[in-house]
Amino acid sequence: MRRPYLLGFIRNCTDLPSELPFSPKLTTVDAHSVIWCKSPKEIFTTKQDFLSAMLQWFKQIQHLQLTVLPIQSGVSVSNEVQLIELLRTYQRELDLWFDRVEGCAEYCLTISQKNREFAHEAYSALRAKVQSGKEYLDRMRVSHQLIEKEVGQAREVISQFCLRLTPWIKDYWFEIPQTRGAGISLGFLVPNTFKQEFINELKTLMDEVGLEDEWTGPWPPFHFSSFSLKPESFLIRESLTWGKPS
Repeated sequence: MRRPYLLGFIRNCTDLPSELPFSPKLTTVDAHSVIWCKSPKEIFTTKQDFLSAMLQWFKQIQHLQLTVLPIQSGVSVSNEVQLIELLRTYQRELDLWFDRVEGCAEYCLTISQKNREFAHEAYSALRAKVQSGKEYLDRMRVSHQLIEKEVGQAREVISQFCLRLTPWIKDYWFEIPQTRGAGISLGFLVPNTFKQEFINELKTLMDEVGLEDEWTGPWPPFHFSSFSLKPESFLIRESLTWGKPS
């Protein structure tokens, strides 16, 4: 029996276009619906291919001006009866998430310094030709000091961006670099009414700071409404089964 595979939640919606690669369906209780498809593993070889296709599908429905709460890793349930139980169980939580992100979209930004002086340095390289434990610890200390310096610089960049973009954003998230030379990841929750102002200010800011950047959007608010139905450990185990024979 095919199991419904959840793609996301939606509020106050009666229908969705059925476009390839998905034929999405809606199961509705009161104002809330769950978007789902059947057996994506029969269509996609890897989890990454599936997530990429899902993003493309979300992009196709943007013109409908819908607010979608995506489920990042997906969850399978046994049947539509369980979907109805799921919606009834999480109605309050769903309303809270929708109230937070409704009328907004997410924009993702990756920033890296131009002419970086170094690349990622693995721990194996720190051990190369080491003569003593003290020498290894000295190398580690220097490496950690450099990382700490980069983290400080990254925080300054993040602060600068968020301060300048504050009038046009509702919220933001960021990831501090964990290794030398790593880029900075930033995400912004932008009201649709401020979309053009946000884009204009972002482009101006990038020119001023002289940093390389790559930004994408608008997307559903993945980092601002990550609705978790199962423990992360379960989702990790599930993702490892992709691409393996049943």
